[in-house]
This record gives sequence, C-alpha cells and structure tokens, in this order.
Amino acid sequence: MIRYLSLNAFIAVWTIMMSTWGIMISVFDKTGRKVHFYCAAPWAKIILRVCGIRVRVSGLENLDTEVPRIYMTNHQSFFDIFALLACLPVNFKFILKQELMNLPVFGPATRRAGYIGIERDDPRKAVKSMNLAAERIKNGASVLIFPEGTRSPDGRLGQFKKGGFSLAIKSGCDIVPVAISDSYRIAPKGSLRIRKGSFSLSIGKPISLANYTKRNIPQLMDQVRDAMLSQMEKSGATVGMRANANFKKVGMILVITSLLLVMPGSSSGYLMPVGQLIDKMRARFSSFKTLIINQSTHVLDPQDQETTMVFEEKTWLKSPGYSRSEIIGRPESLDKDGAPASPPPGEPVPREGQVAYEAAVGQGNNDTAFRRLLMANNRDTIMTFLAQMGVNLESVGFTRLDGVVAYRVGDKGPENPKLLINKESFLPLLFSYVPLRSLTQDLAIVRFDNYKPVDSGWYPYEIGYSVETERAERYFVLNIRVNPPIDASFFRLTAERTGIPRRPENNRDKQQEERMKEIIKVLKEKYGN
Repeated sequence: MIRYLSLNAFIAVWTIMMSTWGIMISVFDKTGRKVHFYCAAPWAKIILRVCGIRVRVSGLENLDTEVPRIYMTNHQSFFDIFALLACLPVNFKFILKQELMNLPVFGPATRRAGYIGIERDDPRKAVKSMNLAAERIKNGASVLIFPEGTRSPDGRLGQFKKGGFSLAIKSGCDIVPVAISDSYRIAPKGSLRIRKGSFSLSIGKPISLANYTKRNIPQLMDQVRDAMLSQMEKSGATVGMRANANFKKVGMILVITSLLLVMPGSSSGYLMPVGQLIDKMRARFSSFKTLIINQSTHVLDPQDQETTMVFEEKTWLKSPGYSRSEIIGRPESLDKDGAPASPPPGEPVPREGQVAYEAAVGQGNNDTAFRRLLMANNRDTIMTFLAQMGVNLESVGFTRLDGVVAYRVGDKGPENPKLLINKESFLPLLFSYVPLRSLTQDLAIVRFDNYKPVDSGWYPYEIGYSVETERAERYFVLNIRVNPPIDASFFRLTAERTGIPRRPENNRDKQQEERMKEIIKVLKEKYGN
C-alpha cells in the first residue's frame, strides 16, 4: 500500500514540475516540438523507470519520422501514454479527452505542446477537434488516436469509433497501427495500484488510404482492427516463448480441453429460450414507465454519414406504446466542416418557428417504435410487438456485432428483421424492422450505443437510426426525466391537434387484426401467460 501511494504521489509531483517546465519551454516553441521532445518524453521515461516498468518495443523500422501520419493504438492503461511518449521517436500530437486538458498546470502544458482535447459527449465540438487535428497534420505533425475512446479493463480490443477514421480519410495520411499488450496488468482500469513488470508495444506497417473513401470507412476500420489483433497475438507469442516449462504444461492442458469442448456433440454456448432472454433484457428497463427525453438530433447525409443538420428535440414516452416528439430548438444546417451554415446572400434568416416546422416536416423522424424495447413492458407485450415488427421468434442463435458476442432473435441475413442482445449485459445492441407506417418494405436499422445508468436501469445515450438510403439520423441524449406523471390523454389530444386523418377501417386492417390475434394466441400457448 505504501508503495502504491508513494508512486502515485511521485507521479503527481513530477507531473506538476514537468508541466511547469513545458509551459516555460513553450515561450520559445510555437510548434510544440520542443515541448514534446524535451518535456513530455523525459517526463514519461522517468515515470517508467521509477515505477520499475519496462516496455518491449518492436517494429521501429516501420517508422518514418519525417512524414506526418495518423497513429492508432489500443488503450489498456494510463501507462500506455508514458510508453508511447517514451518509445515513439515521433513528433505526434495526442487527441485526449477534454477532462485532462482542463486540469490545472497539466492542461495548459498539453495545449502548449499542441495536443488536442475532444468532447466525447458533444458531437459538434468533437467535429471541431477533428478539424483542428487536420490542421496539425497539414503543418507537418503526426496525430495519435485511441480509436476505442476509452481504456479496456481486461486487455481485449474494444469497439472502434469512426471519428479518427474520418480524419484519416480527410487528411489522406497513412494509418500506422500500434498494438499494446498486457499494460492493463501494470495498472488496471479504476485502480491506483501500480505493479512492477513489463508490457509490449508493437508498431505495424503503414496502411495506405489510396483506395479508401468515406463510404469505405467500415472496411478501413476492419483492416486496422485486424492489424492490431495480429500484432497483439505476435506479442503474446513472444512472451509465451519466454515462459517456463510449467506454463507450457498448463497451456497444453488448456489446448486439450478446448479440443474436447469443440468435438461433435458439444455446445459452444447455452441458447436460452426467447422468453427467458426477453425477461433478462426487459429487467434492465423495468423502472421506465414514463420518460421525458431531451436529445440533440443529427440528420446525416446517407452517402458519407456526415452531419448536415442539428436540432434539439423533446420526446415523451409512456408504456406500453404512447409517444410524442417535438422540435424545441432552432435547427441549424451545417457546412462541410461541421459549422453552422449561413443563409444565402440576400435571403433573410427564417423565423425560429418556421425553421423548426420545416425541419420537422422535411427531416424529422416520427418512427419511435424502437423505444418500446426500452420501456417497462411485460414479456408478452414485447414478444407481440417483435412479432408485429416481423421478427421470427422461433429463430434464436448467436452472432457478432463489431466483435461483441450477441444473441440473435430473428432470422439470419441482413434483409430479415431481428433483435441483437449483448450476451453479457443483456442490453439491446441492434433492432431492425419494417416501420408500421412505411409504404415500402425497407428495413429501419437502429443501433443502441453508449449505455449509461439512469435511475435504477440503463438507457442508450447514443442511438443511430437509418432506413436504407432514405434517412439517417443520430440521437444524443442531453437529459432524461424518469417516471414523471404523464396522462395518456396528453398523447391523444396531441394526435388530434396535428390534424393527421385517421384511416378508415378496411378489410386489410381487419386482416392485420386477425393476424395479431393469432400471433398472441400462439405465444400464449407456447410461453404461457
């Protein structure tokens, strides 16, 4: 305990001293190069040495210190920063979370070094940070990005964010994948403990962006991810060669056990019945009977997924299916750099109410059906809803989404409606369905990201919505009120005021009603009441 406390105290004092030194150097250094090499790098080397940590570096031959590049690396521990500064002989600029840039003394020193802060919860500020990073690259500096956005608690490679790859496409620089292995053992996430030991840092070959465009960003993400995984495996193999005979025996036992597990007749995982799976999922939202959500709605260009319009929206939800949304802020059209676009010369700025109305009619999304998954509904209500949306409840299996193992409820294939549920957390990851009011059979695809605890449950703070190539939107939650009193008549009166005519009942409506009754009957017979 004394060692942990003394090491953390040393790092704090040493950081303040070197940050002060960096601010002094920056008076004579406008580019941040001297601050990087004569302040940041020595600061990191001393910390590694005092803490008794050795970094094994490979792939230095893949570096070209004179060519600006974008370095992407996985993130396991705050010691990754020390290792990168100490072992990469490159004038690179970190893209760090803004909280670090706001620290006293340390924050001003990082800004003087040319490092870039990013607001992860504010997409518009994040776009500005990426534009600033592009300027740094144009001025001859390299940029280093953690594409996962946060540290991994167990060393596994997490999901990548698209921002860094959009920057790479915009700048045209090569991407250099850097893989860090086993640093999470030195200083685990969420702990102040610092253990002696070593970890590896592997520098891969540059990946050219000559044949990539914004449409190919998913393929680029996969290529960089595969390169990192390959480097991490090689680093693990190198460490394994140094292990003693006892570890080799343990490894052999594990191999034999794995072979026995994958023999014919064995199962790779337990597939629980769909009813039990739905119960585990809905338990995460059991307290949400009514919600009032303020969100920032971003309308995306379906071609390159760039934001073209932003407006603030308020949504009221009440179980088991009441919903209402209104635009409450003035929508802003954005230019190609993510800044608010000015009106054409000679045209007056439209009134706020008029702009909001036009945006709601032209861009707003009235389909809120997917939110019913996140509300306090019983099992039968959710399963009936899924069946109504075209999900085949008889088909359940395992799949992967961005490397995450998930339960799949629904048929395989991108053209079939389905629900993907995280195997570990039982939180919904993706929901695809045919919207009830759709005149076509195009699937709506909804991605649920960045879950945060709300009251006694969880709610996704980022939701992506798209219907083929017609519409793409992304919702960022600003705040949520849980279980406020909302009368159901509030929603009915709102529908009447909108002037939307109700369709007369016809034979098709009757057929759909009969079909729903049959579905409910089958579900009750199979899963009980």
